Amino acid sequence: MTLMEKEILQQPQVLKNCIDYNRQIFSEVSKAIKQKTITNVVIAARGSSNHAANYFKYAFESLAKIPVSLAAPGVNTMYNAELDLSSCLAIGVSQSGMAADVTAVLENGVKCGALTLSVTNNLESKMAKMTDFHLYCNAEKELSVAATKTFTAQMCLLGYLAAYHSQNDQVQKELTQIGDNLQNIFDLKPQIQDLAQKYKDLNSLIVLGRGTNYPIALETALKIQETTYINARACAASDFYHGPFAIVDQNTTTLLIAPAGNSQKDMQDLKEKLLGVGAKVLIITNQKQLAIGADGGIVYDLQGSDYITPFYNVVVAQMWACAMSLARGLNPDAPRGLQKVTITK
Repeated sequence: MTLMEKEILQQPQVLKNCIDYNRQIFSEVSKAIKQKTITNVVIAARGSSNHAANYFKYAFESLAKIPVSLAAPGVNTMYNAELDLSSCLAIGVSQSGMAADVTAVLENGVKCGALTLSVTNNLESKMAKMTDFHLYCNAEKELSVAATKTFTAQMCLLGYLAAYHSQNDQVQKELTQIGDNLQNIFDLKPQIQDLAQKYKDLNSLIVLGRGTNYPIALETALKIQETTYINARACAASDFYHGPFAIVDQNTTTLLIAPAGNSQKDMQDLKEKLLGVGAKVLIITNQKQLAIGADGGIVYDLQGSDYITPFYNVVVAQMWACAMSLARGLNPDAPRGLQKVTITK
């Protein structure tokens, strides 16, 4: 079994551990947000962590009704600009806690008196020690280059913060139950392996999602890129109509992240349009009806709100990427040209 497979299977315990470890921190951060009258959030991250940050944007804005901006760290590191973040909550997300450009955004925040929060899997990292608060992934060391358990831990921590601050007990409860439900996804391994065998020779793939599952489309494309070397690209379903749809023809293969929920009708309409121009359509969904007419995909039997289905969808995607890598004779634990800790400035 590869390291990536092992770490995928560790996620039920990781998701439980990360919430349990940080319960007091959620309370303290929420209290500080209210005391400081925070009106904006700026969140900085790279790679998979940036996709977790994107999920947080959807969750925090829709639940807490406070605007969230995704930082461009190069503003600090390339242009030496210092932003006025004094009325903001500045968040940095990095599994290693060593991302230099993300650290620069936090340093900017500290200097101007912002409320600061880091989310890492490293208690001894600079980011963890420099911020007012730290949410610890508590995932043990991640050995595979492709992030799996640290990504879902980051999403879980950020989602729980959004639910806690907005006093949404239902979403908090659902987040604590995800780990118990993941065995239902793991049981789909034979179907996922069959899908990998069928599509192992793909040269390109377009991954589409909307709302809280748009970040999952981004993460799915990244996992496919780094483990299989397939030219996978992601796009928000709504943006896809603004130009990219023109590249679609009978030689195009797409993957829709399309669970039941707020984006269901939009994804159904997009599926029909893609099929109408002859594209191949794969789908990850929890609605059998949505899969009708698709060329293939994975249907899982778990329900949840738009804040919960991203976890199920991304675990399916992780398993498929790993299976595709192995089917292509590759090692998903050691992608060419990549290393576990990437230091960008």
